[in-house]
Formats: sequence, C-alpha cells, structure tokens
Amino acid sequence: MLDPRRVAFLARLALVLLVAATLFGFAGAMWWAFDLFSHFRVQYVVAALLLALVLSVLCRDRWVLLAVALGAANLLPVVPLFLHPPEAVPEKSGHRLRLMSFNVFGFNRQDARMLEYVRRERPDVLVLLEITPEWLPSIRQLAADYPHRWINAGNAVTGIAVLSRAAPQHSNTLDLARNGVPSYLLTFESDGGSISVLGTHLSWPFGEHNAKVRNSQLAALAQLARDHTGPLVIVGDLNITPFSPVFQQALREGGLRRCVPDAGLTPTWPARVPPLFIQIDHCLATAGVQAWGFEVGEYLGSDHYPITVEVAPTVVSKVGS
Repeated sequence: MLDPRRVAFLARLALVLLVAATLFGFAGAMWWAFDLFSHFRVQYVVAALLLALVLSVLCRDRWVLLAVALGAANLLPVVPLFLHPPEAVPEKSGHRLRLMSFNVFGFNRQDARMLEYVRRERPDVLVLLEITPEWLPSIRQLAADYPHRWINAGNAVTGIAVLSRAAPQHSNTLDLARNGVPSYLLTFESDGGSISVLGTHLSWPFGEHNAKVRNSQLAALAQLARDHTGPLVIVGDLNITPFSPVFQQALREGGLRRCVPDAGLTPTWPARVPPLFIQIDHCLATAGVQAWGFEVGEYLGSDHYPITVEVAPTVVSKVGS
C-alpha cells in the first residue's frame, strides 16, 4: 500500500520541477536549452491540475494553491489560440491556392499512403520535407498532376520538394542560414492579384549550434517577410511551437501571423504519441493574405502529420464598385 506521506512528497517534488520547467520556458529567448521547455504548455497545465488534485486529497496546504497558480500561468499562452473569431471562407478572393506541407520522415517507406492522400486532397502546391533519393520514384508518380517541381533530394536536413499544379511567374531558391539548405519561393499572379509561397524546413533545435541555425533561419524569414513585396505565405516544418518566445519574436519582427489563428490546438508531431503532442508544422502569412480551412491530416507513416490550408490575396474593393 502506498504511503500517503511519500506520495505527497513526490507530488511536491514534481511540482517544484514543474515550476522550474515553466520558468525556463518563459526565459526561452535567453538560452537554447530553456527554449525547449517552452513548447509543452498544454502538458504543463494538465500536470499542474493533476498535482493540485493529488495534493488537495493528501495535504490540503499551500502547495495546492501553488499548483493551481502554475496551471493558470501555463494556460495564459494557450488561451489566445482560441480567442480569434473564426475566419469564414471569403466570398471574394484573388488567386486561391490550396497548400499542403508534409514532413515525410526520411526513413518512412509508406509512400503509397502519401500518394493516395495527396491525390485525394488535391493541393495546388505541395511541400514535402526530408526528401531522400529513395523518395524520388514516388514523387515522379505525381508528375502528371504536378508538372512544375523543385527538388533537392538530400537527407533529413536538406531534402525538400515543392510541387505545383500551375506554373509560377517567378521562382527562387533561398538559403536562409547560408548553410546549404534550400527553401523554394514561388510567386503566382492572376487577375485577382499576386501571392507568394515559401516552402521551408528549419533546423532541428537540439544543441547550441543547431538552435542557432534554426534561430537565424527564423530571423531570415522575418527579414524576408518585411522586405517582400506583396502577400507572402510561409509553410513547412519550422521546428518550433507558437509558445516559444523565439517564435513570437519572429512573428513580431516580420509582421507575420499564423494562418487561421482560430484553429486552436493543432498538434502535428510526434505522430501517435498524444502525451507529447505539439505543433511544429506551420503556415504563416503577411498582411494581405486571406487564409481559411487549416487542417491537420491523417497518419501517413511519418512522425509528422500533414497540414493543409487555403490562402488567397486579400481583395480590396474599389470605391464605387
């Protein structure tokens, strides 16, 4: 039989550790390791409430109040994800694009699942990440639907493919951190206006070097958003969550926002491990972009879930029309 005093001691110890993790996360801009603690706000809320329940049964002291306060502190960054009014499908829009981003996971061999899903969802622009040479035969099977392709068959860091149904008026290859990892920028123009889409994969942030690379890529995205002429959409695996101070800084500096901010919690990784669910696959947009229909897709054999979203340049009504 469990000793209540021992259980209470362990609960208090867990609460102390949770306090530390919470504080480290809020200080994420100070050190790369602290930033890793910022991503699990929802898990911290659940843990704090469970600890409050245990402590209320066992000891009914000030530790219960601390657990409740800790849950509230971690809930604060989560609440804004639900406060924005839903974005309805616009009655008028410019050049509509359905976007899909999917980190296939280089060792994933369930190619058929990906192909079937893409053909069913029919995105206009498809961004595939961690594309290795082994994935090239599958990508070739999409050639009839996606005749315009930009592919770098590399590894888990450098592999990327961006496929488009329509030919963009302009295309550019960007190296955000100048470390040989490409991102592809496509600009589409129509009578409804122009819109640009950047497909990208940012660095995995474990270790000081990798975190610096990821942060420099985020800074480059903010710079691109500031300098870019016309509506811009950024889509891909950014290896960071909305709760990170580093992420929030990039949004502010770039004048960026999450596509469809009313989507709430939309975890994309790690697939099939619900206790650790976080969102690291994103769609970001500058002013002048309408976005709606953000969805996290089904399991396709990867450690990521795919995301889809529809975007268009904002239509400005002419005076007297």
